[in-house]
Amino acid sequence: MESRSSRLPAGEDRGGRQVVRVCPVVLAGGLSSRMGHDKALLKLSNGRTMLEQAKGQFAQMRPVSGLEIMPTLVSGRRPGGIPDEIEAAGPLGGLQAIYRHLQQWDLPCDALLVAPVDMPLLTPGLLRRLCVAGQSVEQAVCYGSYYLPCWLPLGQRCRDYLDAAAAGNAVASVRALFGFIGCLSLPEPDGDWHLNVNRPEDYQRFRG
Repeated sequence: MESRSSRLPAGEDRGGRQVVRVCPVVLAGGLSSRMGHDKALLKLSNGRTMLEQAKGQFAQMRPVSGLEIMPTLVSGRRPGGIPDEIEAAGPLGGLQAIYRHLQQWDLPCDALLVAPVDMPLLTPGLLRRLCVAGQSVEQAVCYGSYYLPCWLPLGQRCRDYLDAAAAGNAVASVRALFGFIGCLSLPEPDGDWHLNVNRPEDYQRFRG
């Protein structure tokens, strides 16, 4: 039987119905090696930094019935961020640090809603659709062949895999994680929502 410190349980609303608690996460712990400096702090044409843009996408998301949205967390070694417990473990190292942070502070959480910091055309509506689909399945949820953004349920299998990947005992990729826990792939939306800002030429396009 799991101890309280190892569980991330769901809560209930006033009517006794199960409430799914989801924590929005901005993945911003990469080395930005192709950009040459921290992507999260680059300013877009709207005056926001990439990190502010990513956090704003969560803040503008319309409520979803039966869901409690927790405060947004940012992965990465930066002011206000959650540093990886194991360096150079990639995105899964960042997600492992997030779930361990929630566990350490005894913050019940059922799922993570994950978006990378370098996807400025992502919309609150697309994030909300992941939440709606995620409530009805016990798997991860993504769009088409794009593994991020995603809905990631924090079940025991997921947490075990994140721990193993961060320690170098499992393949440290989102694709491998989804293969292990299962993934529902939603139809891929139209448009440029999936474009990343990885290189200086990408940034020039988004800066306008």
